Amino acid sequence: MAASGAATATLLLGDVFPGKVVGQDAGAKVEVTKLPRKQIAQLSKLVVDQPVAFNYPGDGDLTSCILVKTGETAGGGIGDAQDIVAFSARCTHMGGDLDGLYNAEHKVAGPCGEHLTTFDLTRHGLVVAGHATQALPQVILELDGDDIFATGIVGLLYGYAANA
Repeated sequence: MAASGAATATLLLGDVFPGKVVGQDAGAKVEVTKLPRKQIAQLSKLVVDQPVAFNYPGDGDLTSCILVKTGETAGGGIGDAQDIVAFSARCTHMGGDLDGLYNAEHKVAGPCGEHLTTFDLTRHGLVVAGHATQALPQVILELDGDDIFATGIVGLLYGYAANA
């Protein structure tokens, strides 16, 4: 069951990230869970290619996420350069931990320690190598002044029947 205040719907990727779809079909249907707004970082403190770890929507191991200012336009990105994105830090194949496995040269998370899956963070978390068959769940971000907020998730967090 989704968290209080959560609502899940099937939407088009282009409706979730209007004008910000990169390397994907804007007409692709995706599961979107709107969740309570949570401040996760400050724009002024971000450094290109230095990920920031946070938990969303809860505080458990399976809700670990990373926020990255990639330095290049990224699908669903926020900020002036649309280069700030966030994703679950759990591989969609078997839940391997991706925290600390950001490759700045290629803008990918991974390879996962379980079966070497790697995800492209500039193209909505698409799988670029490995056993996973689903993209990393992408955290929907909102910028309010200097504050960055998480407001929902595209996809299903590993280990959950619904994004709780």
